[in-house]
Amino acid sequence: MLLPLFFSWITLSATCFIEYGTLTTRWKPSTHVIVRVVAYSLGTFLYFLLDRLGVRHYVLYYCISIIYLAVCCYLFAESRSQKVFVFFSDWCFTTFVSALCNWATAWIPAENLRYLVRISLYVASFLLLIPLYLRHGRAYVREMLYLFNKSSPVYAAFPFLALILFTILFGPMNAADSLSQFITMALFICFVLFMYYLMILHFHMVFDSLQVEFNLVNAERQLKLQKKYYEEVEKGIRSQHERLHDTRHHLVALSAMAAANQSDAVSEYLAKLLEQYSQSTSRHYCENDVANAVLGGYLGLAEAKGIVVSAELDVPQKIGMDDYELCTLFGNTLENAIEACQRIPMESALYAERFIRLRSRVERGRLSILIENSFQEDLAVKDDNFSSSKGSRGGIGLESVRAVIDLYQGCLNCERIENTFKVSAVLQLKP
Repeated sequence: MLLPLFFSWITLSATCFIEYGTLTTRWKPSTHVIVRVVAYSLGTFLYFLLDRLGVRHYVLYYCISIIYLAVCCYLFAESRSQKVFVFFSDWCFTTFVSALCNWATAWIPAENLRYLVRISLYVASFLLLIPLYLRHGRAYVREMLYLFNKSSPVYAAFPFLALILFTILFGPMNAADSLSQFITMALFICFVLFMYYLMILHFHMVFDSLQVEFNLVNAERQLKLQKKYYEEVEKGIRSQHERLHDTRHHLVALSAMAAANQSDAVSEYLAKLLEQYSQSTSRHYCENDVANAVLGGYLGLAEAKGIVVSAELDVPQKIGMDDYELCTLFGNTLENAIEACQRIPMESALYAERFIRLRSRVERGRLSILIENSFQEDLAVKDDNFSSSKGSRGGIGLESVRAVIDLYQGCLNCERIENTFKVSAVLQLKP
């Protein structure tokens, strides 16, 4: 009775080391200790209870491990499919090691000596394999989990099915006590490892195809932003030429009025010119030409749609940031803000109060940006990421912003407060 329980404790310790070495904790250490102690105590109690009741069906003993699966899902921050994948992969690993140790000691005639050697071999195997995994294999597993999260969660069923099949073929009731059985078991383990390798290749292929699609869509979006920028620049140049051309006519008219001593007419004419000039002059948001052109285009579009706009910007001409990336940063965030405001239906009480507030400044070599906009509460939040309302191909704008921020070693934060959506970012500018 105590020997299987001792093996169970060794297995739990090994899986515990692998989980904490691979996954990300989301609770304070005291919570982890309490949950682990309660789970292991409950598991041990159920194990003794089944043995006291005379239950010898190993499936029921395996069912106790559901407790440890629930603990893994509760204590770590990854997605549920990632945690299930890691848990059953760990279980497969420990089961394989246990089966190999069982076969290696099956030839020893003395039962007590066989158990002692098996325990020593089992403990020694984990003392050797776990440090090797933490040093050389953990990075590959984490990469696999990252790629796994980009693919279908159905792949989490693979280690579970592999464990079930291995238990049926080579479990406690089917000890590999012959060479042919051992060769079969070794081939099965190699097959499972090969399937893991194929799975990693598949994840890489899926990720690469998604990356190519993302780059194509992102390139189209960047071309659109660049076109918007050049349209604003061209509009400003054309407007300047028109003003210079009209100025000559205005000067002739004023000169004629002054020659005729029509001072009242001159004053009235100048007042009309100043009013007309103030209406036609494009707004100046900041010193940077690129940012000013992009902001003028998007904020002007927002005002034309009845959205209240407020902007306080401090962006110098020489900012230490590529014009293309600056255009991407402001263009994508403002376009998303305008789209969020437009999705508010006219019958909503929020429609008349739609707004976009933009704050930006450069200080100590860092660019900080805060964009707030009204929105209707229909955005879905999943794994701390705000999903796009555009479907599977949506969210490219925010991904482009993240790419620029990562390039400048910055950070991005998105949050919702009642009916306000906030996007804040800080970027480390280049000297």
